[in-house]
Amino acid sequence: MRDVMELLRAKERELLKVKGQVEALRIALPLLGGEEGSAAASTTPVAIKGAGKLG
Repeated sequence: MRDVMELLRAKERELLKVKGQVEALRIALPLLGGEEGSAAASTTPVAIKGAGKLG
């Protein structure tokens, strides 16, 4: 059972890392795109295919 818990912890760490990367991209997108309307769109959640599946 310990291996399963360690795998879960590793997946949670990876998820936090990806969330941080997505947030950084949402911040950078309006700066790189130069569009004024992009800032409002950057706070809109995006559905990711396969999200919610572990393993």
